[in-house]
Amino acid sequence: MQVELRHLQVIQSVADAGSISRAAAQLRIAQSGLTAQVQRIEQELGGALFRRTPSGVALTELGQHVVARARDVLAQFDDLVESTRVLAIRDEPPAAIRVCGPLGPITPMLAGAIQELLPDREQVTQLTHTTETLNEVLHSSDFDIAVYGQQPSVPVQLPDGLHTRNLVNETAYIGLSASHRLADRMAIRLADLADEDWVLPNEKLSGLTTSLRLACEEAGFTPRCRHRGADMATAAMMVRCGHAIAAFYPSAVTVPGMVLRPLVGNPLQRTMQLVWRPNSPLAGLADLVHAKVVKRYQTLVHDHPVYAAWWESTVSP
Repeated sequence: MQVELRHLQVIQSVADAGSISRAAAQLRIAQSGLTAQVQRIEQELGGALFRRTPSGVALTELGQHVVARARDVLAQFDDLVESTRVLAIRDEPPAAIRVCGPLGPITPMLAGAIQELLPDREQVTQLTHTTETLNEVLHSSDFDIAVYGQQPSVPVQLPDGLHTRNLVNETAYIGLSASHRLADRMAIRLADLADEDWVLPNEKLSGLTTSLRLACEEAGFTPRCRHRGADMATAAMMVRCGHAIAAFYPSAVTVPGMVLRPLVGNPLQRTMQLVWRPNSPLAGLADLVHAKVVKRYQTLVHDHPVYAAWWESTVSP
């Protein structure tokens, strides 16, 4: 048998425990097996390392020498392992920053803000096509920083430990054909749309359908959904052609020939929130990221005539 590090650990354990039985319990092996192992080690080293005592075992003079040197060897080995791991981490390139968020302009805004702050850091952006997928990511460890929409009617429940901060409040507007009978109004009552045909963009993409249904029911009617499953662009084109009306967040779509009008009382709202993991490489930069995203959003909506009049009230503290 050749003496190995694990054998030195066994001898050290027995010496520290002062008993074969106690050492066997700590090592979670049978006492007979430990006794046989110690005997084989002693045979390989050429002499007894322990002598029996009324309370257990004690080190012989040879045993004292072996244990003292074993402690040095084991300590040096532990230091070797730890220092090697540290150096290996230093040699590895930093992991890519994982950004996540829904389809739409605000996720690219977040990705762009991070790129400005950390231009030399690799970045991976995951655009989620469904609220279910976004929830799955937020409940996993597969992201460093993300953005998501929080709607009163369908709140997102985040796991404990994540840090959040409000970005902006967004109000959904009603999309109408420019020739629609209500297109010239500055604001529309939801009840005035009871007899309209609606196109509902795919709920998995828009996140608006549930809130819209609840708001319509409160206004006294159920929306007559003649067209379903369209993506945002297709829904906007159907509105432009006069086939239906729809609800949109103005930052998400702009189509010539379609107008966006606010609803009286703004019943369709969401809060866009920034969320990050406490161990994220961006945790210390959250304030700067927040400021940059808000500024980018401000630039976008200031160019949008629907938003220009009320921008100042949309920025959350």
